[in-house]
Amino acid sequence: MHHLTILDGGMGKELRRIGAPFRQPEWSALALMDAPEFVFQAHTNFIEAGAQTIITNNYAVVPYHLGDDVIADRGAALTCASGELARKAADAAAHPVSVAGSLPPLFGSYEPELFDAVRAPALYSMIVASLAPFVDLWVAETLSLVSELDVIAEAVRQHGAGQRLWAAFALPDHYSGDDKHGAHIALRSGDTIDDIVAAVGRHRDVVDAVLFNCSLPEQIGPALMELTAKLAAAGLDVRTGAYANAFPDAHDEDYAANSVIYQRRDDLTAEAYADIVDEWVAGGATIIGGCCDMYPEHIAELARRHASATAEGSATSD
Repeated sequence: MHHLTILDGGMGKELRRIGAPFRQPEWSALALMDAPEFVFQAHTNFIEAGAQTIITNNYAVVPYHLGDDVIADRGAALTCASGELARKAADAAAHPVSVAGSLPPLFGSYEPELFDAVRAPALYSMIVASLAPFVDLWVAETLSLVSELDVIAEAVRQHGAGQRLWAAFALPDHYSGDDKHGAHIALRSGDTIDDIVAAVGRHRDVVDAVLFNCSLPEQIGPALMELTAKLAAAGLDVRTGAYANAFPDAHDEDYAANSVIYQRRDDLTAEAYADIVDEWVAGGATIIGGCCDMYPEHIAELARRHASATAEGSATSD
């Protein structure tokens, strides 16, 4: 039986909250470039709230946010710096903290049609090689199509120093279907839960957890239920979990993810979010945390409610 792991929350909005340089299109990468002390402080804030695994702050160190020229000139150095800062914060923690290396969408969050399978292998190889000295595991974040995971898994095999990989998929704000016939759960690319399970089977040598992230919490519950059932039917013993955002129902509007700064939902207080997460845990999820607009207080409430479950596994980091 897997113990419970508490992740951190949304780095970008936490950086903004504590006064770090922050804007689009650079998002969280701006602090990494201009004021890295804020990145260390944000990691520390989540750790002190109870996070057991923190994610490196290189989500926006990609062509989509910084442009091809900056990535060519500084991509490896900035990615390396994000790993160093996370490792420093984890090593300074009063409790054991693992560092997960972020493997983000390269060409646009929530925009699977922009994925470039020709350019992606070299870029993901650069990210993995730059972070490998500092991380304990990998998390492929905000995936919108299964073919992203295929490329990432190969980069981790080649350059990941044997560390395990968690695959986190982003869900659309609405599913097709209706109440009579049931919702058809699929990613924005059209890839289904069956496609995800098949990919996990292909990459079981490196993938040992499947999550949903940067999605409305209301969309995650049904997806987790279907995922858990189909993983079990396929005989795949991998962990599941989720870390939702507090964005409004707006991801499917016609603008790019690096062009606006979403306002958070007022209803997702720390207690309200924890109530939703409790349902995921009851259904078998063992990795929980927050994404954009989920702050240290959200992580503290998760840690408070699940202290006994996390304590049972505190001697290990898997």
